[in-house]
Amino acid sequence: MAQCIRGVVCGREEEKGERGDRVENYSKLIMSYTIIENKKIEPHITFIRINPNDIALTLREVFESIANLSWINKFDDNYTRRSFSARAEKTINYIAENIIKATDDTITSESGEYVVSELARKSIVSELNYLDIPLAELIKSKKIGNPGFDFYSENNENIILFGEAKYLSNKSAYGSAFSQIVQFINEERHITDLVEIDKFYGEKALENVSDNNEQGFVAAFASRNTVSEVLINQIKKNRNYAKLSKHRELICVAVNIWIT
Repeated sequence: MAQCIRGVVCGREEEKGERGDRVENYSKLIMSYTIIENKKIEPHITFIRINPNDIALTLREVFESIANLSWINKFDDNYTRRSFSARAEKTINYIAENIIKATDDTITSESGEYVVSELARKSIVSELNYLDIPLAELIKSKKIGNPGFDFYSENNENIILFGEAKYLSNKSAYGSAFSQIVQFINEERHITDLVEIDKFYGEKALENVSDNNEQGFVAAFASRNTVSEVLINQIKKNRNYAKLSKHRELICVAVNIWIT
């Protein structure tokens, strides 16, 4: 049976408590970045916007978050811990040597997608109290450039969320993120990924995907300084947004980074 580590890795208790109503526009400072918006576009569609405050600090925090392997110790079986450790350490070494170096203070085309992925993943955990699962490249068998979704989570209704992050240096990348997710759905990547992520979920969540075709998606993307209302209107006009809105949940995470 799959080993679910909800409430341990994610910081979310199995029992769900009361949550206060979210305000639509607010700022929430979290270390090197600020979550400036968390609002509903539709009842099952959420828009989150993140603004890094200090790029050098953000890069360091992103790397430290990726390199934190404490989640491995939450698994009971030694073979599981050793397997994940071997996979994750190779990926972390590659990132440290080639993508996010200790002295970096600017976003590059190589590091941009990692920043978008990790900030989006962390914001979903902190803002929505969803399941905290490490980036795909830490848990999958291929150490870099995995041919599938970039990150995963689970909402409070046993619905697995499949996340894709896109970074473009010259424009908001929501179109690329939506397009890639739709392509992955057509290729059934959300199905083929299950064997690599099943240890993070309970049987109900896995069966919802495999048996009931019930899942959600997260589109994380680098964003220009477009006013949020304008950006949301542009997003809603995208043809792939319309396709993705038919699923159980969709989260759009805009991260304000680009190369100047």
